[in-house]
Amino acid sequence: MRMSIVARTTTKLISPFLVTYAAYLILYSSVSPGGGFQAGVILGVAIILLITSHGYKRVRKRFKKKLVSGLEGFSGVIISLILGIAIILTPLPSESITLPFNIFVGIKVGSAFTLIFYSLTAFMERD
Repeated sequence: MRMSIVARTTTKLISPFLVTYAAYLILYSSVSPGGGFQAGVILGVAIILLITSHGYKRVRKRFKKKLVSGLEGFSGVIISLILGIAIILTPLPSESITLPFNIFVGIKVGSAFTLIFYSLTAFMERD
């Protein structure tokens, strides 16, 4: 069941701003509160809004489950590598790893939220 044209149009207008705000949180996470987890939740919410307003099947054509799952796995590997390098090279993690770490945490959390929502809506959505 799709929502009204007003809900669909509003969601299309709001989603880019949510993605921009998530990028802001990632980029300025070392100087202000926020970071990868919060940005990932906002990225996930942007996709979940599109799924809710436009329907599961239509959005899944753009954000394929294999792609989202691959992004989640890849970002998990990169996070592990970043943390491993930080532990080996320095006794305390430096600021040089904060930005890449937050970027991949944001991707991992956003893709995880999207996959969870895919699983929940796969059985209920019938367009």
